[in-house]
Amino acid sequence: IIINADEFEYDKKLNVLIAKGNVKAEDTAKNFKIYSNEIIYRKNEEKIFSKGNSKATNEDLIINADEFEYDKDLNILNAKGEVKIEDVIKNYIIYSQDITYDKNFEKIISKGLTRADIQSRYKLESSDLIFLKNKLELSSKEEAKILTNDNTLYKFDKFIFFINNKLLKASNVYINENISLSSDKTDHLYFSEGF
Repeated sequence: IIINADEFEYDKKLNVLIAKGNVKAEDTAKNFKIYSNEIIYRKNEEKIFSKGNSKATNEDLIINADEFEYDKDLNILNAKGEVKIEDVIKNYIIYSQDITYDKNFEKIISKGLTRADIQSRYKLESSDLIFLKNKLELSSKEEAKILTNDNTLYKFDKFIFFINNKLLKASNVYINENISLSSDKTDHLYFSEGF
């Protein structure tokens, strides 16, 4: 790990480095870069903790949050506080307060309320999402809703959304075909199971 910053403080006994001001930490072996106001690097644990205005980049992902915990050995980044994950190539953005990115499995896991903008077509809202980055599959066991760019609203329980195939497998599916129209001028559908 290579770290650049305005100020450094090193505790030789604990093998801990504190870097402050315009901090950049780069794990060249794993192609991970972290930028922050302050970083604490615990060399013995191979962990980096960032505080304030944190940003991480890894290939096509940009992750912004208030703070990070990066485990170099496990190749896992946990982001907390106003988290935004953006993939500019695959065109999606995920927002939450707590997200874990497991780089080895290309898996993103959110805790709590989560929103996602997917391919500028779908706005999803749910909780405790699991996103399989390579397969472009989004799932949760919680209630969710999707609003499409043509104003169709889907509400449902536990689901898997296959983004590439534009397929949704869910339970207790309610569909309002056009939320911009009054309730009596649009179709409302309900399915106990749907694909």
